[in-house]
Amino acid sequence: MIGIIGLSHKSAPVEVRERYAFNNEDIKKLSASILAHQQIDGIVILSTCNRTELYFSARTQCLSGAIKLINKCLLDFSGDESINKEYFYHYFKRDAVIHLFRLISGLESMVFGEYQIVSQIKDAMEYARELGAMDKVLNRLFIKALEVGKQVRSRTGISRGAFSVSYAAVEKCREHFSDLHKRKILLIGAGETGELVVKNLFKRGCQHISIANRTLSKAQELGQRFNARIVPFDELASAIPKAEIVISSIIGEYMINQSLLGGKAPEHKVMMIDLGVPRNIDPGLAEMKNIRLLNIDDLKKVVVQNEEKKKSYFDTAEQIIESKTDEFQQWLATLKLSPTIQNIITSVHQLNNEGIEAFRSSKSEEEIDMMKNYGEHLADKLSRKLIKNLKETTQNGQKEELIQVINKLFEW
Repeated sequence: MIGIIGLSHKSAPVEVRERYAFNNEDIKKLSASILAHQQIDGIVILSTCNRTELYFSARTQCLSGAIKLINKCLLDFSGDESINKEYFYHYFKRDAVIHLFRLISGLESMVFGEYQIVSQIKDAMEYARELGAMDKVLNRLFIKALEVGKQVRSRTGISRGAFSVSYAAVEKCREHFSDLHKRKILLIGAGETGELVVKNLFKRGCQHISIANRTLSKAQELGQRFNARIVPFDELASAIPKAEIVISSIIGEYMINQSLLGGKAPEHKVMMIDLGVPRNIDPGLAEMKNIRLLNIDDLKKVVVQNEEKKKSYFDTAEQIIESKTDEFQQWLATLKLSPTIQNIITSVHQLNNEGIEAFRSSKSEEEIDMMKNYGEHLADKLSRKLIKNLKETTQNGQKEELIQVINKLFEW
């Protein structure tokens, strides 16, 4: 059985989401903690600025135990018992499959159709493989999800326009500054999100972009591509007050705070946009004179405008998702038949071998060989017929109650 426990921009505000934002080391420890228990067969943890979701595979009879276990591991890991459980959502079986397929298609993203979620899901999938945390079921599920995401985007225009959270941040700046191209912009962070921000700024003709990043070479590489000035990371304190727009997307909670600014407000108005989860910019800065601070949840107005443009693609996307979900469910149902099929083959051949052994003392070796060859032929033929009937009777494994009965018939 497949399940999901998670929270996202739809269910929880950023101040809650940031408490469950996991880096790779966190994911490694949490995965090991969960897999230490026999109820869980596999785990994939996806953690982005807008969501943290735990995808797990467990035996059906262990569902309640699996949920309690993962909830406890999450609570132990976060160390915060004050979080309201209502912020979390749960999906199981077919609903879980549909959710992942909708997510990778861009239908669950803050910005509909954004492509960044595809690479984030790929990264989560590959890291789970690296950790040995992904079982056969989850592996097949995520491979199918990548197929769904590709097909939705190729058959609709849902990703047209390169909308993303980074795009929404730049649109918010354009909304505030009609002469955006003339403004002094400081970008803090040169990762995937930062790169998308600077790319969108460059497209808008912005001429005064500066980039600060912990790894200088990454900032220099981006600076060369987009004609941006490089600011050493240890000079942020002096660079921030000189900028008119500051957009941050680094790893580190409240890295930009009153202490960094020496407790002094900028002499001119500065718009700060915090794309980090956990948040990079101390919310207290919003109280300082001349600072307007926005976080990732404040970009929803831009998102709603883009959502209206995308709605015409929803029906086609939903049809693809429904079809691919059916395909995956059929595979999953067939997988349930594997132990029964093996049980039939083993039992029939065992019966044949026992019959031959009963005649061994009264027959010659030549006769035994002939009986053995013919017996194997009959056993294979009978097995194939039984397996065909099994699939038809159980509707390819979808009638689980019949599978259990058939298993009982071949226990001897």
